[in-house]
Amino acid sequence: MGTLWTEVQLLEPDRQLSPSAHAARSTIARIIANGGEVSRREIIASTGLARSTIDGHLEVLLDAGLIRDAGTPSQPARGRPARSFMINPDRGVVLVADISIDLVRIAITTPAKQVLGRRTLSVDVSRGPDEVVELMASAFDALLEELGTPDAEALAISVGIPGPVDSRRGIVVRPPLMPGWDGFEACRFMADRFNCDAVVDNDVNLKSLGEARALGGATLPLLLVNIDTGIGGGFVSESGLLLHGADGSAGDIGHVRASGSSDVLCSCGNRGCLSAVASVDAMAAKVGEALGREVTSRELIDQLSRGDATTVSIVKEVAAVLGNAIADFVNFCNPARVVIGGEVTQCTDDVLSQIRSVVYQQAQPLATRNLSIVHTELGDEAGLIGGMVSAIEQVLSPRGIQYHTRPADSDMKPLGKN
Repeated sequence: MGTLWTEVQLLEPDRQLSPSAHAARSTIARIIANGGEVSRREIIASTGLARSTIDGHLEVLLDAGLIRDAGTPSQPARGRPARSFMINPDRGVVLVADISIDLVRIAITTPAKQVLGRRTLSVDVSRGPDEVVELMASAFDALLEELGTPDAEALAISVGIPGPVDSRRGIVVRPPLMPGWDGFEACRFMADRFNCDAVVDNDVNLKSLGEARALGGATLPLLLVNIDTGIGGGFVSESGLLLHGADGSAGDIGHVRASGSSDVLCSCGNRGCLSAVASVDAMAAKVGEALGREVTSRELIDQLSRGDATTVSIVKEVAAVLGNAIADFVNFCNPARVVIGGEVTQCTDDVLSQIRSVVYQQAQPLATRNLSIVHTELGDEAGLIGGMVSAIEQVLSPRGIQYHTRPADSDMKPLGKN
Protein backbone atom coordinates (compact mmCIF):
# COMPACT_ATOMS: atom_id res chain seq x y z
CA MET A 1 0.00 0.00 0.00
CA GLY A 2 2.81 2.37 0.85
CA THR A 3 4.38 2.13 -2.59
CA LEU A 4 1.13 2.97 -4.40
CA TRP A 5 0.67 6.06 -2.27
CA THR A 6 4.21 7.38 -1.93
CA GLU A 7 5.19 7.09 -5.60
CA VAL A 8 2.31 9.10 -7.05
CA GLN A 9 3.39 12.41 -8.52
CA LEU A 10 2.10 15.91 -7.91
CA LEU A 11 1.48 18.27 -10.80
CA GLU A 12 4.32 20.73 -11.25
CA PRO A 13 3.05 23.95 -12.87
CA ASP A 14 4.99 25.96 -15.39
CA ARG A 15 8.56 26.22 -14.16
CA GLN A 16 8.99 29.57 -15.88
CA LEU A 17 8.11 31.17 -12.59
CA SER A 18 5.89 34.20 -12.36
CA PRO A 19 6.88 37.23 -10.26
CA SER A 20 4.56 36.00 -7.49
CA ALA A 21 6.59 34.77 -4.53
CA HIS A 22 3.79 32.39 -3.54
CA ALA A 23 3.75 30.84 -7.03
CA ALA A 24 7.53 30.42 -6.94
CA ARG A 25 7.41 28.79 -3.51
CA SER A 26 4.57 26.54 -4.67
CA THR A 27 6.66 25.28 -7.59
CA ILE A 28 9.70 24.75 -5.38
CA ALA A 29 7.63 22.85 -2.81
CA ARG A 30 6.17 20.56 -5.49
CA ILE A 31 9.60 19.86 -6.95
CA ILE A 32 10.71 18.79 -3.48
CA ALA A 33 7.52 16.75 -2.95
CA ASN A 34 8.10 14.78 -6.13
CA GLY A 35 11.83 14.34 -5.63
CA GLY A 36 11.80 12.93 -2.11
CA GLU A 37 15.10 14.57 -1.20
CA VAL A 38 16.10 17.41 -3.50
CA SER A 39 19.25 19.48 -3.36
CA ARG A 40 19.42 23.25 -3.67
CA ARG A 41 21.51 22.70 -6.82
CA GLU A 42 18.70 20.65 -8.40
CA ILE A 43 16.11 23.31 -7.54
CA ILE A 44 18.25 26.01 -9.13
CA ALA A 45 18.70 23.90 -12.26
CA SER A 46 14.96 23.19 -12.48
CA THR A 47 13.76 26.75 -11.97
CA GLY A 48 16.55 28.87 -13.41
CA LEU A 49 16.33 31.23 -10.44
CA ALA A 50 19.38 32.69 -8.77
CA ARG A 51 20.79 30.95 -5.69
CA SER A 52 20.01 33.94 -3.49
CA THR A 53 16.37 33.96 -4.64
CA ILE A 54 16.03 30.22 -4.06
CA ASP A 55 17.58 30.60 -0.59
CA GLY A 56 14.99 33.22 0.33
CA HIS A 57 12.08 31.02 -0.77
CA LEU A 58 13.52 27.97 0.98
CA GLU A 59 13.89 29.86 4.25
CA VAL A 60 10.21 30.87 4.15
CA LEU A 61 9.16 27.26 3.53
CA LEU A 62 11.50 26.05 6.30
CA ASP A 63 10.20 28.62 8.78
CA ALA A 64 6.61 27.53 8.04
CA GLY A 65 7.58 23.90 8.61
CA LEU A 66 6.38 22.82 5.16
CA ILE A 67 9.82 21.47 4.27
CA ARG A 68 12.77 20.41 6.36
CA ASP A 69 16.48 19.89 5.94
CA ALA A 70 17.23 16.40 4.66
CA GLY A 71 20.91 16.68 5.47
CA THR A 72 23.86 16.53 3.11
CA PRO A 73 24.20 13.38 1.01
CA SER A 74 27.60 11.73 0.74
CA GLN A 75 29.75 13.59 -1.76
CA PRO A 76 33.23 13.25 -3.22
CA ALA A 77 35.94 14.74 -1.03
CA ARG A 78 36.21 17.81 -3.23
CA GLY A 79 33.63 20.51 -3.49
CA ARG A 80 30.98 21.87 -1.24
CA PRO A 81 28.39 19.26 -0.12
CA ALA A 82 24.92 19.94 -1.51
CA ARG A 83 22.28 20.72 1.08
CA SER A 84 19.04 18.87 0.36
CA PHE A 85 15.42 19.31 1.41
CA MET A 86 12.31 17.18 1.82
CA ILE A 87 8.61 17.70 2.58
CA ASN A 88 8.18 17.72 6.35
CA PRO A 89 6.11 14.61 7.21
CA ASP A 90 5.49 15.92 10.72
CA ARG A 91 3.82 19.17 9.62
CA GLY A 92 0.20 18.24 10.28
CA VAL A 93 -1.95 15.69 8.48
CA VAL A 94 -4.01 15.40 5.32
CA LEU A 95 -7.56 14.00 5.54
CA VAL A 96 -9.09 12.08 2.63
CA ALA A 97 -12.63 10.72 2.23
CA ASP A 98 -14.15 8.72 -0.62
CA ILE A 99 -17.94 8.57 -0.30
CA SER A 100 -19.90 5.99 -2.29
CA ILE A 101 -23.57 5.03 -2.20
CA ASP A 102 -23.19 2.62 0.72
CA LEU A 103 -19.61 3.07 1.96
CA VAL A 104 -17.32 5.82 3.13
CA ARG A 105 -13.58 5.20 2.98
CA ILE A 106 -11.32 7.55 4.91
CA ALA A 107 -7.57 7.87 5.20
CA ILE A 108 -5.13 10.09 7.07
CA THR A 109 -1.75 10.75 5.48
CA THR A 110 1.21 13.01 5.98
CA PRO A 111 1.96 15.79 3.49
CA ALA A 112 4.82 13.51 2.36
CA LYS A 113 2.23 10.93 1.13
CA GLN A 114 2.74 8.44 3.95
CA VAL A 115 -0.42 6.63 5.06
CA LEU A 116 -0.97 6.85 8.81
CA GLY A 117 -4.33 5.10 9.05
CA ARG A 118 -7.57 4.31 7.26
CA ARG A 119 -11.11 3.12 7.89
CA THR A 120 -14.14 1.88 5.92
CA LEU A 121 -17.62 2.77 7.18
CA SER A 122 -20.94 1.27 6.09
CA VAL A 123 -23.16 4.30 5.46
CA ASP A 124 -26.27 4.82 3.34
CA VAL A 125 -26.01 8.21 1.61
CA SER A 126 -29.81 8.44 1.46
CA ARG A 127 -29.68 9.30 5.17
CA GLY A 128 -28.73 12.80 4.06
CA PRO A 129 -25.58 14.92 4.09
CA ASP A 130 -25.71 16.15 7.69
CA GLU A 131 -25.76 12.64 9.17
CA VAL A 132 -23.36 11.06 6.68
CA VAL A 133 -20.75 13.79 6.85
CA GLU A 134 -20.93 14.04 10.64
CA LEU A 135 -20.39 10.27 10.88
CA MET A 136 -17.39 10.67 8.58
CA ALA A 137 -16.03 13.57 10.64
CA SER A 138 -16.43 11.56 13.85
CA ALA A 139 -14.54 8.69 12.22
CA PHE A 140 -11.66 11.05 11.44
CA ASP A 141 -11.63 12.22 15.07
CA ALA A 142 -11.61 8.62 16.32
CA LEU A 143 -8.82 7.62 13.94
CA LEU A 144 -6.68 10.58 15.00
CA GLU A 145 -7.27 9.58 18.62
CA GLU A 146 -6.24 6.02 17.85
CA LEU A 147 -3.10 7.23 16.10
CA GLY A 148 -2.20 9.19 19.21
CA THR A 149 -2.46 12.52 17.39
CA PRO A 150 -5.88 13.90 18.41
CA ASP A 151 -4.63 17.49 18.24
CA ALA A 152 -2.76 17.13 14.94
CA GLU A 153 -3.31 20.10 12.64
CA ALA A 154 -5.33 19.23 9.54
CA LEU A 155 -3.64 20.91 6.59
CA ALA A 156 -6.38 20.05 4.09
CA ILE A 157 -9.28 17.68 3.54
CA SER A 158 -10.36 16.20 0.21
CA VAL A 159 -13.77 14.56 -0.23
CA GLY A 160 -15.05 12.57 -3.21
CA ILE A 161 -18.85 12.53 -3.66
CA PRO A 162 -20.79 10.13 -5.97
CA GLY A 163 -22.70 12.82 -7.80
CA PRO A 164 -22.30 16.11 -9.69
CA VAL A 165 -20.22 18.66 -7.79
CA ASP A 166 -19.69 22.31 -8.56
CA SER A 167 -15.94 22.01 -8.05
CA ARG A 168 -15.40 25.77 -7.88
CA ARG A 169 -17.84 26.32 -5.02
CA GLY A 170 -17.80 22.85 -3.48
CA ILE A 171 -21.58 22.40 -3.73
CA VAL A 172 -23.42 19.19 -4.61
CA VAL A 173 -25.78 19.77 -7.56
CA ARG A 174 -28.89 17.59 -8.10
CA PRO A 175 -27.25 14.18 -7.55
CA PRO A 176 -29.61 11.49 -8.97
CA LEU A 177 -28.58 8.81 -6.46
CA MET A 178 -28.31 11.02 -3.36
CA PRO A 179 -31.69 12.31 -2.15
CA GLY A 180 -31.43 15.30 0.13
CA TRP A 181 -27.92 16.32 -1.00
CA ASP A 182 -28.84 18.93 -3.62
CA GLY A 183 -27.30 22.27 -2.68
CA PHE A 184 -25.26 20.83 0.18
CA GLU A 185 -22.25 23.13 0.75
CA ALA A 186 -19.77 20.33 1.36
CA CYS A 187 -16.66 22.48 1.00
CA ARG A 188 -17.81 25.01 3.59
CA PHE A 189 -18.94 22.29 5.99
CA MET A 190 -15.53 20.58 5.85
CA ALA A 191 -13.57 23.81 6.14
CA ASP A 192 -15.61 24.87 9.16
CA ARG A 193 -15.53 21.43 10.79
CA PHE A 194 -11.77 20.88 10.46
CA ASN A 195 -10.55 24.48 10.15
CA CYS A 196 -8.46 23.70 7.08
CA ASP A 197 -8.53 24.02 3.30
CA ALA A 198 -11.31 21.85 1.84
CA VAL A 199 -11.44 20.37 -1.66
CA VAL A 200 -14.60 18.57 -2.83
CA ASP A 201 -14.97 16.76 -6.16
CA ASN A 202 -16.87 14.00 -7.91
CA ASP A 203 -15.62 10.60 -6.75
CA VAL A 204 -14.80 9.31 -10.24
CA ASN A 205 -12.81 12.46 -10.98
CA LEU A 206 -10.61 11.65 -7.99
CA LYS A 207 -10.31 8.01 -9.08
CA SER A 208 -9.09 9.14 -12.50
CA LEU A 209 -6.64 11.56 -10.89
CA GLY A 210 -5.27 8.77 -8.70
CA GLU A 211 -4.82 6.41 -11.67
CA ALA A 212 -3.20 9.11 -13.81
CA ARG A 213 -0.68 10.25 -11.20
CA ALA A 214 0.27 6.71 -10.19
CA LEU A 215 0.83 5.60 -13.79
CA GLY A 216 2.79 8.64 -14.96
CA GLY A 217 2.92 10.83 -18.03
CA ALA A 218 3.29 8.07 -20.64
CA THR A 219 -0.33 7.05 -20.03
CA LEU A 220 -1.81 10.53 -20.57
CA PRO A 221 -4.37 11.63 -21.58
CA LEU A 222 -6.32 9.16 -19.46
CA LEU A 223 -10.04 8.42 -19.50
CA LEU A 224 -11.47 6.44 -16.59
CA VAL A 225 -14.90 4.83 -16.88
CA ASN A 226 -16.31 3.47 -13.63
CA ILE A 227 -19.12 0.90 -13.71
CA ASP A 228 -21.03 0.89 -10.44
CA THR A 229 -24.49 1.91 -9.25
CA GLY A 230 -24.17 4.46 -12.05
CA ILE A 231 -21.66 5.04 -14.84
CA GLY A 232 -19.05 7.68 -14.08
CA GLY A 233 -16.20 9.17 -16.07
CA GLY A 234 -13.12 11.26 -15.42
CA PHE A 235 -10.55 12.68 -17.84
CA VAL A 236 -6.97 13.76 -17.11
CA SER A 237 -5.26 15.75 -19.87
CA GLU A 238 -1.79 15.20 -21.31
CA SER A 239 -0.46 17.90 -18.95
CA GLY A 240 -1.79 16.01 -15.91
CA LEU A 241 -4.72 18.33 -15.22
CA LEU A 242 -8.07 16.90 -14.20
CA LEU A 243 -10.71 18.21 -16.59
CA HIS A 244 -13.58 19.92 -14.78
CA GLY A 245 -15.10 22.13 -17.45
CA ALA A 246 -16.78 25.45 -16.70
CA ASP A 247 -18.84 24.26 -13.73
CA GLY A 248 -17.48 20.84 -12.78
CA SER A 249 -19.63 18.57 -14.95
CA ALA A 250 -16.95 17.49 -17.44
CA GLY A 251 -16.73 13.71 -17.61
CA ASP A 252 -20.29 13.16 -16.39
CA ILE A 253 -20.88 10.47 -19.02
CA GLY A 254 -23.51 8.51 -17.11
CA HIS A 255 -26.32 10.56 -18.58
CA VAL A 256 -25.22 10.38 -22.19
CA ARG A 257 -27.90 8.52 -24.13
CA ALA A 258 -26.81 5.01 -25.06
CA SER A 259 -27.00 4.32 -28.80
CA GLY A 260 -29.85 2.01 -29.80
CA SER A 261 -31.01 1.77 -26.20
CA SER A 262 -34.56 1.24 -25.02
CA ASP A 263 -36.53 3.91 -23.18
CA VAL A 264 -35.40 2.76 -19.75
CA LEU A 265 -36.18 5.49 -17.24
CA CYS A 266 -33.06 6.89 -15.56
CA SER A 267 -32.91 8.29 -12.03
CA CYS A 268 -32.13 11.69 -13.59
CA GLY A 269 -35.58 11.74 -15.21
CA ASN A 270 -34.40 11.14 -18.78
CA ARG A 271 -34.59 7.85 -20.67
CA GLY A 272 -31.93 5.60 -22.13
CA CYS A 273 -28.97 7.06 -20.20
CA LEU A 274 -25.85 4.92 -19.87
CA SER A 275 -26.40 4.71 -16.11
CA ALA A 276 -29.90 3.32 -16.68
CA VAL A 277 -28.74 0.85 -19.33
CA ALA A 278 -25.20 -0.24 -18.41
CA SER A 279 -24.78 0.18 -14.64
CA VAL A 280 -24.43 -2.80 -12.29
CA ASP A 281 -28.04 -2.30 -11.19
CA ALA A 282 -29.16 -2.33 -14.84
CA MET A 283 -27.21 -5.54 -15.47
CA ALA A 284 -28.77 -7.15 -12.39
CA ALA A 285 -32.26 -6.15 -13.57
CA LYS A 286 -31.68 -7.73 -17.00
CA VAL A 287 -30.38 -10.95 -15.46
CA GLY A 288 -33.38 -10.98 -13.14
CA GLU A 289 -35.75 -10.69 -16.11
CA ALA A 290 -34.03 -13.64 -17.81
CA LEU A 291 -34.18 -15.79 -14.67
CA GLY A 292 -37.70 -14.77 -13.68
CA ARG A 293 -36.74 -13.53 -10.24
CA GLU A 294 -35.13 -10.53 -8.60
CA VAL A 295 -31.32 -10.45 -8.75
CA THR A 296 -29.38 -8.06 -6.54
CA SER A 297 -26.14 -6.37 -7.52
CA ARG A 298 -24.30 -8.60 -5.06
CA GLU A 299 -25.80 -11.72 -6.63
CA LEU A 300 -24.83 -10.46 -10.08
CA ILE A 301 -21.19 -10.17 -9.02
CA ASP A 302 -21.24 -13.63 -7.43
CA GLN A 303 -22.85 -15.24 -10.49
CA LEU A 304 -20.44 -13.48 -12.82
CA SER A 305 -17.48 -14.67 -10.73
CA ARG A 306 -18.74 -18.24 -11.02
CA GLY A 307 -19.11 -17.92 -14.79
CA ASP A 308 -22.89 -18.43 -14.86
CA ALA A 309 -23.74 -18.67 -18.58
CA THR A 310 -26.89 -16.51 -18.50
CA THR A 311 -25.23 -13.80 -16.44
CA VAL A 312 -22.09 -13.73 -18.59
CA SER A 313 -24.11 -13.52 -21.81
CA ILE A 314 -26.24 -10.59 -20.60
CA VAL A 315 -23.29 -8.74 -19.10
CA LYS A 316 -21.39 -9.02 -22.38
CA GLU A 317 -24.40 -7.57 -24.24
CA VAL A 318 -24.48 -4.63 -21.86
CA ALA A 319 -20.69 -4.20 -22.11
CA ALA A 320 -21.05 -3.92 -25.88
CA VAL A 321 -23.49 -1.01 -25.44
CA LEU A 322 -21.00 0.67 -23.11
CA GLY A 323 -18.21 -0.06 -25.59
CA ASN A 324 -20.06 1.85 -28.31
CA ALA A 325 -20.31 4.89 -26.05
CA ILE A 326 -16.64 4.66 -25.07
CA ALA A 327 -15.71 4.48 -28.77
CA ASP A 328 -17.40 7.87 -29.24
CA PHE A 329 -15.51 9.28 -26.24
CA VAL A 330 -12.24 7.94 -27.67
CA ASN A 331 -12.93 9.62 -31.00
CA PHE A 332 -13.65 12.89 -29.19
CA CYS A 333 -10.80 13.15 -26.67
CA ASN A 334 -8.20 10.67 -28.03
CA PRO A 335 -6.86 9.28 -24.73
CA ALA A 336 -3.68 7.22 -24.56
CA ARG A 337 -5.27 4.98 -21.96
CA VAL A 338 -8.83 4.03 -21.05
CA VAL A 339 -9.16 2.58 -17.55
CA ILE A 340 -12.25 0.52 -16.77
CA GLY A 341 -13.07 0.43 -13.06
CA GLY A 342 -15.69 -1.08 -10.79
CA GLU A 343 -16.14 -4.41 -9.04
CA VAL A 344 -17.97 -5.91 -12.00
CA THR A 345 -14.76 -5.58 -14.06
CA GLN A 346 -12.52 -6.95 -11.33
CA CYS A 347 -14.35 -10.28 -10.97
CA THR A 348 -14.19 -11.21 -14.66
CA ASP A 349 -12.38 -10.32 -17.88
CA ASP A 350 -15.58 -10.58 -19.94
CA VAL A 351 -16.54 -6.92 -19.49
CA LEU A 352 -13.13 -5.56 -20.41
CA SER A 353 -12.65 -7.88 -23.38
CA GLN A 354 -16.06 -6.97 -24.83
CA ILE A 355 -15.45 -3.24 -24.39
CA ARG A 356 -12.03 -3.59 -26.06
CA SER A 357 -13.49 -5.47 -29.00
CA VAL A 358 -16.18 -2.86 -29.66
CA VAL A 359 -13.94 0.18 -29.15
CA TYR A 360 -11.19 -1.06 -31.47
CA GLN A 361 -13.82 -1.89 -34.09
CA GLN A 362 -15.90 1.30 -33.81
CA ALA A 363 -13.42 4.08 -33.00
CA GLN A 364 -11.28 5.72 -35.66
CA PRO A 365 -7.88 4.11 -36.47
CA LEU A 366 -5.88 7.22 -35.56
CA ALA A 367 -7.54 7.33 -32.13
CA THR A 368 -6.90 3.65 -31.38
CA ARG A 369 -3.51 2.84 -32.86
CA ASN A 370 -1.68 3.66 -29.59
CA LEU A 371 -4.64 3.20 -27.27
CA SER A 372 -4.60 0.79 -24.33
CA ILE A 373 -7.81 -0.27 -22.58
CA VAL A 374 -7.08 -1.79 -19.19
CA HIS A 375 -8.36 -2.66 -15.75
CA THR A 376 -7.75 -0.17 -12.96
CA GLU A 377 -4.27 -0.46 -11.46
CA LEU A 378 -5.31 0.89 -8.06
CA GLY A 379 -8.71 -0.72 -7.54
CA ASP A 380 -10.42 0.58 -4.41
CA GLU A 381 -7.32 2.67 -3.62
CA ALA A 382 -7.83 4.99 -6.61
CA GLY A 383 -10.30 7.42 -5.03
CA LEU A 384 -8.32 7.80 -1.81
CA ILE A 385 -5.03 8.24 -3.66
CA GLY A 386 -6.56 10.82 -5.99
CA GLY A 387 -8.04 12.60 -2.99
CA MET A 388 -4.67 12.64 -1.26
CA VAL A 389 -3.08 14.15 -4.36
CA SER A 390 -5.76 16.86 -4.62
CA ALA A 391 -5.40 17.74 -0.93
CA ILE A 392 -1.60 17.94 -0.97
CA GLU A 393 -1.65 19.95 -4.19
CA GLN A 394 -3.99 22.38 -2.46
CA VAL A 395 -1.60 22.69 0.50
CA LEU A 396 1.29 23.33 -1.91
CA SER A 397 -0.67 25.58 -4.29
CA PRO A 398 0.13 29.32 -4.39
CA ARG A 399 -2.92 30.01 -2.22
CA GLY A 400 -2.04 27.17 0.12
CA ILE A 401 1.53 28.42 0.46
CA GLN A 402 0.23 31.93 1.12
CA TYR A 403 -2.07 30.61 3.86
CA HIS A 404 0.55 28.44 5.57
CA THR A 405 3.21 31.16 5.46
CA ARG A 406 0.88 34.00 6.50
CA PRO A 407 1.94 36.37 9.31
CA ALA A 408 0.56 35.79 12.79
CA ASP A 409 -1.82 38.77 12.56
CA SER A 410 -3.29 37.72 9.19
CA ASP A 411 -7.07 37.28 8.93
CA MET A 412 -6.77 34.92 5.95
CA LYS A 413 -9.11 31.92 6.28
CA PRO A 414 -8.87 28.35 4.93
CA LEU A 415 -10.26 27.66 1.47
CA GLY A 416 -14.03 27.20 1.75
CA LYS A 417 -14.42 28.70 5.22
CA ASN A 418 -16.79 31.64 5.70
